Amino acid sequence: MILYTDATTPFGRKCIIAALERDIPLEERFIKLSEPGDFLDINPLNQIPALFIQSGQYYFDSDVILEYLDTLHERSPLIPDLNKFECKTAIHLANGIIESTLLRTMELRRPEGQQSKTYVTHLEARVMRGIKTMEKKREKTIADCLNGEEITTAVALSYVDFRFSTEWRKSAPTLEEWFEKVSRRKSMELTTPTRERSITLSDTIGK
Repeated sequence: MILYTDATTPFGRKCIIAALERDIPLEERFIKLSEPGDFLDINPLNQIPALFIQSGQYYFDSDVILEYLDTLHERSPLIPDLNKFECKTAIHLANGIIESTLLRTMELRRPEGQQSKTYVTHLEARVMRGIKTMEKKREKTIADCLNGEEITTAVALSYVDFRFSTEWRKSAPTLEEWFEKVSRRKSMELTTPTRERSITLSDTIGK
């Protein structure tokens, strides 16, 4: 299987982390959306990540990919049946933080005279409210395999660090402690947004 993605997208990152955590054979192929070529046959929306299974079989949207990956292993589920909807809601919250951080980044890349400070402030407030909710619900325990909610939460916090600010730690001590531990996992270290190479089938996290 091939995951079409790039080094910096958090949505692609959460999919490759999920595969690494469950030892699911998966390799990445970095793609430039400005030069998509045949990739448009896989995802006509020209968005990443997209998972290629075989000719005529491919899935896109990171949450759809997570659910598909959950059919390919026998370890603890990425989306557990117990508290399933709580898990999915937490994933949606983390996705929203990622999306808000991405929109903020895109807005600040516009010419200065065209930027909306009000919109940027709105997005920043949304991110911080989301992290505040994460702090209230975060449990410190970390299982042998991260589930989908834990993966998406960790990736969201890493993306906020990468594109926005590390200041969230001042008001989220439980989340900070948990995040620091999760960040030391091999699956997280292999997939940092500053990396230059893609994940190959030879990469494992050494379980």
